[in-house]
Parts: sequence; C-alpha cells; structure tokens
Amino acid sequence: MFVLLDCNNFFVSCERLFRPDLVGRPTIVAGGGGGVVVARSEEAKELGIPMAAPYFQVEDIVKKHNVAVFSANFELYKDISARVMRTLEEEVGHVYQYSIDEAFMVLKDAKELPRIKALIEKHIGIPVSLGAGKTMTIAKYASEYEKRGSGLCVLEGEKWQKLTPDIPLAAIWGIGGKTARAMREHELVMVQDLLDADPARIETLFGIHGTRVQKELGEHPVYHPKDRLGMQKSIMSTRSLTKTTIDLSVLESALAHHVEQVAKELREMDAVCSVLNVSLGTSRFGDWALRGGRKEVVLIAPTSDTRLMLKEALHILRELYEPDVLYKKVGVSVSRIVPIEYTQHTLFAEEETDNTLMSTLDSINERFGVDTLTIGRVAKQKEQKNRSPRYTTRWAEVKRV
Repeated sequence: MFVLLDCNNFFVSCERLFRPDLVGRPTIVAGGGGGVVVARSEEAKELGIPMAAPYFQVEDIVKKHNVAVFSANFELYKDISARVMRTLEEEVGHVYQYSIDEAFMVLKDAKELPRIKALIEKHIGIPVSLGAGKTMTIAKYASEYEKRGSGLCVLEGEKWQKLTPDIPLAAIWGIGGKTARAMREHELVMVQDLLDADPARIETLFGIHGTRVQKELGEHPVYHPKDRLGMQKSIMSTRSLTKTTIDLSVLESALAHHVEQVAKELREMDAVCSVLNVSLGTSRFGDWALRGGRKEVVLIAPTSDTRLMLKEALHILRELYEPDVLYKKVGVSVSRIVPIEYTQHTLFAEEETDNTLMSTLDSINERFGVDTLTIGRVAKQKEQKNRSPRYTTRWAEVKRV
C-alpha cells in the first residue's frame, strides 16, 4: 500500500502545540510579511476566511470573531516537520517527504495506520491524517477524504470503485486547472469518465501524463515515491517591494536577499543549479505596466555559492534596469538543479564554489539568527509582528512552565 501522511492545518497546529488555549479558537497564520493568509484552523475556515487572501480583506472578520493571528514562524514549522519525519522514519523505515507537512511511505499492511497516527500525535503533538491506496494518486486523495472525520482512510478495490463516479477529475493530484478544463472539453469530468475512456484516445489527447493518471486511478501503480518525488526542477524567491522605487541600490538589496534564499535552499538540498533567472517588474496599475522584464544566464559551472550567483544576478539586474521607471517587484529563480555529487569541474570558471565558506555562513546564521551575516546587502533588523517564540530552536525562547 502507498500511504500519504498529512499534518492537519500544519502551521496552525504548530502554534497550538505550545498554546493549548488556542484549541477551538479561530486561528490564522499570515505569511509574506504578515500580508497573506497561508494557514487556517477549521474554525477560521468556517468563518469564510479564504486561503491566500490579503490580510486587509479579512481584517473585519478577524476583529469581529476574535481570530488569533500569527506571522509565519518558519523556523518553528521546519523543526516540528523534521521531528515528524524523523519519528516516521524510525517507525516505518524510508519516508519520502513531499512537502513541509506531507510524506509518502510504503506499507505492507494498512492495519498499521491507526498505530502510526497515534504515535505521531503522542510523540509530537501534531494531528495527522493518513490515506492509503494501491497507487500514490489514490493515496493522495484518500488523505483528504477523511481529514475531518477519523483521519484514517483506505481506498482500494470496491470501496474506491464506488467513489469514482462522484469524484471530479479537478480534485485529483496531478490534474491542474488547465488540464481539467481540457478534459471537460472532451466530456471527461469525473474519475469514472477517465477510467471508461479508451487508453489510446487518452494518450492521443493528453500524452504520456494522461495515460499515467488513467492507470494510477485504475489502481495500476505507475509512480513510486523515489521516482515521482525526485529533486525539484526549480526554486523561486520573489516579493513585491513595500513602495515603488527608481533606486537601483534598493533593487540590488532586494535581489541580494532573494539570491541568498535560493542559494541557501540549494545547499540544504545538497544541490547546485546551472541556470539563473532574474525578473524585474512594475506595478500592473501604474504608467509603467508594460516595462520591466526578465533574463536568464547559463552558469559556466553549476553552483550553490551565494557570491557567484549574486555576481551574475546583479549583472542581469543592471542590464534590465531603466533609471526613469518605477519598479515594484524583483525576484530570482534557478533551474537545471542536480545533486552536488553529479557536478563536473570546469577549467573556464574564474572563481570556484567555496563550500567551506558557505557552510560557515549557514552555521553562523543558524546559530545566531537569520541575517546575522549577509552578502551584498544590509539586513533590516525588523521584528515580525505577531510572530510566536521559536520554542524548539532558541534557548532564549524556550517555553517556561
């Protein structure tokens, strides 16, 4: 059986772990500098607070219903996530982490699910749901199916077949909005419609991806976690500026921040990238809506060194920059990501990646706090409003009882 473990309302559950007084009270977590709703408790969902809504749009509901609001505390969330995954690995062997709050595993017997659920909730304190099926796609759907009930769901054989006429294809993992619309045009709306379709027709219309989804929904495994959850293809860091600006130094500082984030994530994955893309954007509602742009560069040697990536990124930024334009957004993305052990040295690079220096930089920032050391910018020492203590990673913020 393929099994997916999903931590329920994960960011909110992490906040409640050290604040049991919040259990039952509507709670939301806002990210993006406190501007966008990134997590909601069930009580907050019932109040009609939508996911990804700008905070100012839901502020009236927050005040009226005494909703608890937290700024995203990713240091806490990542640590709790690591504890969940570590406990899982100790119990079931290899775990394939899909996201910060989800992980696939392979079990011989679905009867293990109640014990695993109880173990995580006892040892970590985070409520979880587990879904199981003959394929990864079905397991993903099963994890959502009973989330508000027992939190345990096994969909296979007759039980799965009874549900397929009532499950929209748009609700299936791997079928995005564009694909779902294309399928509707060919009268493929429900899972059963796809299962009844001629495989040759599906391959003609939707290629190998459509064929694989059809087989997975028909309980014929195509994917294995180690195949489906390989190294991600790209990493992006981008954010709108607080105010529009024509100041190149402001844009360079923001760009340096994004390069640092992307490079750090690469190093955490033990990976390097070969392609760097910089984007520079204007407000969609101003006089400069059609200006800005993006450009990419292929690096001479794959790297995760912040210094080397920033040098290339700044060069691109200065090429894109126009002195008379008001800019609102700057961002960075990288692609052609491969494990660091697959890289080949080159004779033509002016500078080589300094792994020792980058490791030292990361360890100092981990020990003394984010932005203790930065490259190419001056860090703004601005405390997040409504951020909870980092209970599990900072001695000064350990909970006192």
